Amino acid sequence: MNSVGVRMHGVRLRLSSDNAPLVDYAREHLQGLVESPAGAPALEVRCLWSEGAWDATQNPFTPGAPLARIGKRMLGNPDELIWLDTQRMQGLQLRIRLERARWSFEVAYRYHPAQKHAHEVDDYRYRKYFSLMSYLVYYPIFWHLERTRGCAVVHASALGTSAGAVLIGGLGGVGKTTLSVALSRMPGFSLGAENLTLADGVGVYPCVEPIRLDPQSLSLLGGAPGLTPMRFPPGVKDKHLYHHHAAQPARVAAEPEREAPWVARAIFLPQFSSRRLIRLDPGLAAERLSAMNRLTLEIDDYTWFTSALDLHWPQAGHSLRRLRALEALTRRTPCFELGVDPTAGVDAAVEDVMRALD
Repeated sequence: MNSVGVRMHGVRLRLSSDNAPLVDYAREHLQGLVESPAGAPALEVRCLWSEGAWDATQNPFTPGAPLARIGKRMLGNPDELIWLDTQRMQGLQLRIRLERARWSFEVAYRYHPAQKHAHEVDDYRYRKYFSLMSYLVYYPIFWHLERTRGCAVVHASALGTSAGAVLIGGLGGVGKTTLSVALSRMPGFSLGAENLTLADGVGVYPCVEPIRLDPQSLSLLGGAPGLTPMRFPPGVKDKHLYHHHAAQPARVAAEPEREAPWVARAIFLPQFSSRRLIRLDPGLAAERLSAMNRLTLEIDDYTWFTSALDLHWPQAGHSLRRLRALEALTRRTPCFELGVDPTAGVDAAVEDVMRALD
């Protein structure tokens, strides 16, 4: 087994796999989150990679104790849950176990590309590596942070400033990524997260992951200065992922290995319209953030994934804490609807954000 250590907001995870290229990809994808796999992590994750035709009824895991049928495609016992077909990613099967107060995740993936040209097979393989990072790294850590710190995942970029974090939430395609990258070039701004952020009602925890910029975004931004393209092997054509260089976060004094959360300064919810800036009621802003989450594929998949864990290992009040975290965040933070006029360019949206902050 090849292994890599990961640490995000003080949560340690060890990822192991029998597929060495997948672990190499994880190191490149995660970059600043990578550390030595030694020690006792809170989360143990193992990926079992195989190739060939997939049978969704076949159980690739060896159960630790007798299993009972929980529901369609699910088996389990008090310490173990096996999900044979998530119906979200073909070839994906999951096993989650509670082992002496530590969570263990096994992800079995059956790689079976349709007949393609050689360069298409390479692209397809790396797209699958990208998708697997959610189940191997991000979703287990998010769930742990939700359970232990009362966090909620938000579909929002997060930028750090000396006066606090600026969050930009919105549906996919509304320009959230382009705007956050443009703002990161302003003096005093540093990009912490481009896509997903966690919030506990008081602080926000940026989720570091590569930035996807399509040709249109690159054109609006005038290229990608300050960003580093992800490295891919020769032959892979789909190379629209970039790393950003986030500022080193402050540490919690009592826990030196844990990053201190950012305190939110302002929340912007962009939507395509004529240019305008409207202060939002906190309750309505929380409802919009919640609705945007439900309409976002990554968070919808995450909710699907964690619903199985929450059903098998329920924690009273857990679902309610998610909504309360969003409500507390919007009560403490000025929220704005940001009208974005696509014909005015990204600089106009940056100007409106800066005007609101001033």
